[in-house]
Formats: sequence, structure tokens, C-alpha cells
Amino acid sequence: MRQLPPEFFRTPYAFYERLRAEGPVHQIELRTGVRAWLIVDYDAAREALRNPTIRKDPHTDAGAGARRESAGNSGVGAVNARLSHHVLNMDPPQHARLRKLVTPAFAPARIEALTPRITAITDELLDGLAKADGPVDLMAEFAFPLPITVICEMLGVPIADRAQFKEWSAVVSDITLADPVQMRSATDAIVAYFEDLLARRRAEGPGADLLYDLLTAGDADDRLTDDEIISMAFLILIAGHETTVNLIGNTMLTLLADPSKYAELRQDLDGVPALVEEMLRFEGPVNMATLRYTTVPTVIGETEVPAGELVLVALGSANHDEKHFAAPEIFDTERNPNGHIAFGHGIHFCLGAGLARLEARIAISRLLDRYPDLRLAVGADDISWRESVLFRGVQDLPVEVTKAPALR
Repeated sequence: MRQLPPEFFRTPYAFYERLRAEGPVHQIELRTGVRAWLIVDYDAAREALRNPTIRKDPHTDAGAGARRESAGNSGVGAVNARLSHHVLNMDPPQHARLRKLVTPAFAPARIEALTPRITAITDELLDGLAKADGPVDLMAEFAFPLPITVICEMLGVPIADRAQFKEWSAVVSDITLADPVQMRSATDAIVAYFEDLLARRRAEGPGADLLYDLLTAGDADDRLTDDEIISMAFLILIAGHETTVNLIGNTMLTLLADPSKYAELRQDLDGVPALVEEMLRFEGPVNMATLRYTTVPTVIGETEVPAGELVLVALGSANHDEKHFAAPEIFDTERNPNGHIAFGHGIHFCLGAGLARLEARIAISRLLDRYPDLRLAVGADDISWRESVLFRGVQDLPVEVTKAPALR
């Protein structure tokens, strides 16, 4: 059984390349004792993500059993059960019901309508960078507050609580590595927070926020339960900002590590959408998809995985599979077709993908325009990466801000 090497969190792709050379599926054990089958091959990953016998629901006997047997000393089994009724944890037919009820909130036209507000929040944060003396942590001052502010406004939750959300997110964003006691404490607190918020939201009556949309989704014969609303609000809050935070941070590190890339892109901001798509492949914000489990003996890439086993799909490895991508280690914004699976594949494809793309495009375009001479305040090799199996992102990103007039 394989272990993740000490350098995994800094350089996972070398480890993945070695595994892919040996085969598409491997048994691994994480430092918390979580045991799972890791899928590293692009074709095998797509196969697993759409296989109806590889499921997500932790409430079934098979789901509970797989987690109990393979959880080790992690937070996998310690999550407050009231937070586990969201769309990412559901299988058909329950999944189709939940997805149908919440999808309208993420319709393309509705997301596109957020453009002026996202732009205004971005510009306000960029104004703040100009006031700094000395190096600025781009993660703390820009990459984190932008998406968390957008999500808070969408949900109708107080932006003043975002420091608390960040603290909770640090615990619950990776259940495979989290301490069980901390996980239970954080998820209990999240449930209590949203219970109170839901009660206040009901008392206030109609509104234009997403929480009210969740309260009124469906019809009289099919409403979301309170646990489903709380779970969905939790998922939107945590997943809705984590992906964008990391996407912005990873993009800026990649650009600033090679100043010529930064300067070149600034001369052609129309290239930002293609840049974002290549970044999703090259250094995507999600390293591994969330936990799945087999319900029957399942052949994946010629390897038979027994029933009742946890499965982790390494999206980051799949997106670097040399059998699918030419020179995958090269960051190439002209790669066409791209075909990455950074947002997943199949019925659990990320609902918020459109929002993450929009926020990243606006954030990067405005930052390039506003600060043409931005540069790293430390060496790229001195940047610390988060120790997370599920998410891929840096802990901080110190930059030197040189004020200059905008291009347009």
C-alpha cells in the first residue's frame, strides 16, 4: 500500500507520474490512516466519475460501512450528519431531485448578471492593495476576500462573519486529513450557525438571496428539508470560495514565477479566458475529488476494486496524463482542445464552475490591468503549499505592489 511522500503537497505531479507509469489504480494510505484506491489515469478517472456503482451517499449501509472501515484516525466519520444532505453526497434518484431544485440559482444568465458586482468588489480590493506599505499577501488581501464576499452576498449571510468561515473552512475542507475532534466541533458550530440564520431568514420573509431561493425551491409537494438547506448552504459557502481562492492564487503564482508570462498576458487581456482553462488543467484548485465508494466489485482500468472500498479520483493527475495531454508539464495557454476535468465529470460536475470561471477571469484581468509591475516578494520555491489532499493551493503569496496607471 502506497504512502504519500513528504514532498507530495509541494510537488504532487512527480508522484503521480511515477504511479501512472505503474498503472491507473493504486491502494494508498494517508497519514491519518485513511485507506483508499487512488485513480491517477485520465481515462480511468472519467470512467470512475460516471460509474453508477461507485457512489457518494454516506447514509447507506454500504457508504457508512466503507467510511467506518477505512476512515482511520481522520475526520471522515466525525462530520455532523446534518451537513451531509447536499447534492455532492447524493446518488440517483435523490441526486436528480436535489440538483433540479438548486440548479436555477447557478443558471448561466444569473451568474453572468453578477459581473458588475464582482467587478466592483474586485476593484475595491485592488484599491486596498495600493495603500499597503511593503509586501502584501495576495491570498489574504485579495484571493480570499473576493470569492467569500461574493458567496456571502449571494447567500445573504453576513460578510462580517467571513473570518469565522475561513476558520471553519480550514478544518472541514479536507476530511481525510482533519482531526476528528476538530471536525466535529467545527461542523457542530456550522450547523448551529445556519440553523439560527435559517430561522431569521424565515422571519424576515421574501428576499433576493440564495438562502431564500433554497427555502422556496420546488413546489408545495417537494420542498428542501431544513437539513438539505443547511447542507446546501454549507456546501455553497465552503466549496464556492475554496475553488476560486485557489484558482486565483495558483494562477498568479504561475504568472509571477515567470514575469515574461505576466507581461505578455497584460498586453492581451483577451487571452485571460484561455489562461484560466489551462490553469484549471495545469494547477487546478481541486487535487482529488471527494470520497466515493464501491458498492460491488468494480473493474477500473483493469484493476478490480472490491465492494465497500473508498475511492479517490486524482483530478490533478488525470489532467497531467501524458497519454491524453501532449507535454502536460508545460503551461500552454494555446492548448486546444484542453479537455481537463478540473470540475469533475458526470452527474457531479461542479454546479459552481461558471461562477468560479467568471470570478477568476475578472480578478486576473483587473489585477493585470491595475498592477502591471506586480512581482513576487519571495522566491517561487519559498511559497508554502497547503497540506491538503483534496484542494491544491498556496498558504500565502507575498507580492510587491508597484502602483501604475491602468491600461484602460
